[in-house]
Amino acid sequence: MPTETMTKNYTTLLFDVDNTLLNFDIDEKNALKKTLEEVGAPTEDTVLRLYSEINAGLWRQFEKDEVTKEELKSIRFRKLFETVGLPCPVSSREINDRYLENLGEGGETVDGAKETVQALFEKGYTLYIVTNGVEHTQKRRLHRSGLDRYIAGSFVSEKIGIQKPFKAYFDYVFNNIDEKDRSKLLLIGDSLGSDIKGALDSGIDCVWYNPKGIENTVCGKPTYEISDIRDLIKML
Repeated sequence: MPTETMTKNYTTLLFDVDNTLLNFDIDEKNALKKTLEEVGAPTEDTVLRLYSEINAGLWRQFEKDEVTKEELKSIRFRKLFETVGLPCPVSSREINDRYLENLGEGGETVDGAKETVQALFEKGYTLYIVTNGVEHTQKRRLHRSGLDRYIAGSFVSEKIGIQKPFKAYFDYVFNNIDEKDRSKLLLIGDSLGSDIKGALDSGIDCVWYNPKGIENTVCGKPTYEISDIRDLIKML
């Protein structure tokens, strides 16, 4: 896909975290395998994939306000062990707490994310994080990645009390950043359901980071679409 040209004068960039700046797939797999080993549970690839499917489904429910963050954290490992037909060796909440601690040891970046964030920071853009993740875990991963030095602030749904894609989440972000012209904001994210839908519903321009070239069957047309995060350097 050829790199698009941006005609607007953006000043402030709102970055999603997972699979936009940080490689959640790698961090998740490493943390999950370590956690299951710690509790004496099987770590076969089929089990890891099953967890990813369960977890992704629960996050989609969370984005639709069908489950709370606390319910998500207490349900996902219980559902995993029920599905594989094994008893939980310890409480599902304890497994979840261990998993989040191990996930916080991650920080693997998406290919090109470091150079992109640094280049945009040096160009004078103000960068913020907008994420539905767990606050303590996300901040640890960003710090370990080295990206946090370029970030002016983070907006984590867990702390705000409302999540992407709801308009109230983006209204909160807008009310708590320096830029007061919404047309100068640009959101960058990989999720159609939370990032792109949320931005479009809130009147914020957006870049859909779509490295796998998937079809958009979820929401309206994003303002821009890229397949390589480094394309932002040329576009902005």
